[in-house]
Amino acid sequence: MDKAAKIWEGEKVQAFTFTEPQFPRRREDVLDAAMVALREKPWARLEGVSETEDALKSFHGGGLPWFISSGTASLMALLLGHEIGPGDEVITTPYTWGATISAILAVGAIPVFADIQRENALLDPATVEANISPKTKAVLCVHLFGHPCNMTRLREITRKHGLLLFEDGSQAHGAKWQDRVVGLEGDGGAFSCMGMKLLAGTEGGYALFTKPEPLEKASLYGKHPRGMSPDRVTVLQEQGLLDALQLGWRPCVVSAALVKANLPYLNEEIAARRRNAQRLRENLKGQKAVCLPGEEPGATGCYHLLSLVFDPAEGAPPRKVIHERLQKSGLGGFIYIPTPMHRLKRLNPHEYEGPRVFWHETLRQAGMDYRETHCPAAEWRSAHSLEFSFNWTEEAPEAMDQMAEILLESVKS
Repeated sequence: MDKAAKIWEGEKVQAFTFTEPQFPRRREDVLDAAMVALREKPWARLEGVSETEDALKSFHGGGLPWFISSGTASLMALLLGHEIGPGDEVITTPYTWGATISAILAVGAIPVFADIQRENALLDPATVEANISPKTKAVLCVHLFGHPCNMTRLREITRKHGLLLFEDGSQAHGAKWQDRVVGLEGDGGAFSCMGMKLLAGTEGGYALFTKPEPLEKASLYGKHPRGMSPDRVTVLQEQGLLDALQLGWRPCVVSAALVKANLPYLNEEIAARRRNAQRLRENLKGQKAVCLPGEEPGATGCYHLLSLVFDPAEGAPPRKVIHERLQKSGLGGFIYIPTPMHRLKRLNPHEYEGPRVFWHETLRQAGMDYRETHCPAAEWRSAHSLEFSFNWTEEAPEAMDQMAEILLESVKS
């Protein structure tokens, strides 16, 4: 192993000498599929892309996939298809990418934030139950960084209270809960397929429904009649429900072709990611200042991103110092969620100064004041984690060994 070092402000900083593989991998058959779509097929598929949806259905072991324009649109489709709208509360996590929350706001519903489990960053079922109110209609969990939430416990809670349960799997294609691919553990899932995700196209996503009725209701917002069965088109037309009031969720045909062509390689790439993560975890075993959190019992994660926790109570220096050291080493790292969602300025209409935000009036009318929301675990983690790209889709034990060495050096006082 190359142990080249360089001097940084009087310190020896080991350089990371490995290069992460290019991702998505440019396989010839995948590129050929995109070219076939461009050369031979219509550039607009008003009827949808059934061949990609059929492949996704097979991959998930069932369900009703709808490939549309983005992961955010897929979340909106799930909510609208289940008639979630103005005045309805949706319990979710404050520790996520903003699209999870903006989809709720876009349909006029109210995000209510439960806390997370501090180490693994996943929605804490105990805090979910504590936030249920008479206005609660659904729980939206996020399989963040590619790690499944505790779906067994969340199902128990939502069934007990008669609530819907949705999964945001935009970072978790191919992750499993109790040996089942995530997305069908509740009432539906939503997945992004933009070009940086595990199952990558260019842009796009898919909503995974468990029943045909919500899919049809969602289709009224974004599916051309050519994509519906003729008998249903006739009925909906007779009812006066089929019209041009739509949200422009048409799929990109090139992205759909890329997704279908990439799908057969997904499991082997996840397996490599997992082996590399396990090698890194073994190298960090017993260390408390820097931790690669373990998986929930019953979960099989896919490591879209690598999220490490640096604990000052266990001797870790300030995160700023660690981050600077890792940048200098070439290992990099970034802060994925610098501020939990409930602390974002644009989410809070009270004392707000800035351009008009359309959801502020909805939140005011609902009496929602996120200044009163307390999610201490999410706030702690936002201040003590660093994230890393983890597109190690080929086994790389030497790279993981060197990564661990640098991480351990970075937390020395």
